[in-house]
Amino acid sequence: MNESRSVLRDLAIALGVLALVFAGLFAWATLSREKPQLLTSFLDPDVPKRLETAPPKIAEPEKEEIVRYVTGEHTVIGGESFSLITGMYWDDIFLWPDLYVLNDMKSGDPDLIFPDEIVDIYNRLGNGNVYSSAEKNMILDAYMKVYRRYKAIGPEKNGSAWTLLWCGAKYDHAFLDIYAGQIDPEDLSIARRYIEEEGFLD
Repeated sequence: MNESRSVLRDLAIALGVLALVFAGLFAWATLSREKPQLLTSFLDPDVPKRLETAPPKIAEPEKEEIVRYVTGEHTVIGGESFSLITGMYWDDIFLWPDLYVLNDMKSGDPDLIFPDEIVDIYNRLGNGNVYSSAEKNMILDAYMKVYRRYKAIGPEKNGSAWTLLWCGAKYDHAFLDIYAGQIDPEDLSIARRYIEEEGFLD
């Protein structure tokens, strides 16, 4: 009887060990199918590098595209200027450098325009007195092109250049600081004095 019990006990132990072996094999097979990289990462040091996910791409802000197009034309009559024309069509006389540049600065002197000349009228920038950053940059760029034209003409246009710089600050109070490196130091000093004494234009 004791011998029979011993055999049964040994058989139970053997079956238990066999069950553990089968359970281990099943777990290994399941793990190897679902996550083989975990089993090989210990042997291959490059596996973690391959498993690294690429950082998410940060979408760059879209650049505002400003389209300019001709909406009509104006025939100049005696006594008119680019500022008067922009006042008529754009309701803002201080935008005249933009209109002058759009017309390819055909007049060598921005202050001179002659009867019977044809000026192309373009779509206006901004919405009332509100301008986007891109629109402001376009306006200020036009101001600087006119400033350089004044300087190319000579000292007789210094007064026009000083007034121009003061007017340009209407669209961005940091105008003189932004373009300081492109402005003659004396002109810069005088334009800043204009702002100190008269303030910014509305």
